[in-house]
Amino acid sequence: MFGIGLYNAYGQFSIAGINGALLVALFTRLLVGIGWYRLFDKAGKNPIHAFVPFLGPYVAFRLAWDDFSFAAIFASTTFVAFVAAVGVDYPIINAFAIINFIMWWFMSLLMCKAFGFTYFLGFIAAGIPWAGVPLMGFWPSGSYRGPWSTDPDADQNLTPQERKKRRRKAEKESKKSGSK
Repeated sequence: MFGIGLYNAYGQFSIAGINGALLVALFTRLLVGIGWYRLFDKAGKNPIHAFVPFLGPYVAFRLAWDDFSFAAIFASTTFVAFVAAVGVDYPIINAFAIINFIMWWFMSLLMCKAFGFTYFLGFIAAGIPWAGVPLMGFWPSGSYRGPWSTDPDADQNLTPQERKKRRRKAEKESKKSGSK
């Protein structure tokens, strides 16, 4: 989310003794947190989690894609990308920042599917996070429809008739177990 080479672009600047790259990274994180706050609220999650370092990215990714492992990887690499943005330059940290960059694009486009936004809005959120994510959060249309799932048995992969059959079967099973 913070971009590759943020320190190289802003690291030589200093405002009141604070590194320019750190200020840009904190500003970006604040605006992304505000956008996530609104999206979490729309999805029925605790919106304060949008500002918690590991929890915010984890919940945001889980809103877009229902997969624990990729959400955990995204949350971890977001923290490492923040470390890279403020000037820590090691090959492994840069590799994690690149992984986070790719996952950020993937998540931004999946957010469009999860909330019913246009993919143009997803491209803005992925390319310019400090503008696109708050725009997603305050976009007037868009209600939470649920995360994308790679589970072949997930409801989103079924036709409406198959969902109806599954629901009726579950109702019959619950009536049977409830009457015994």
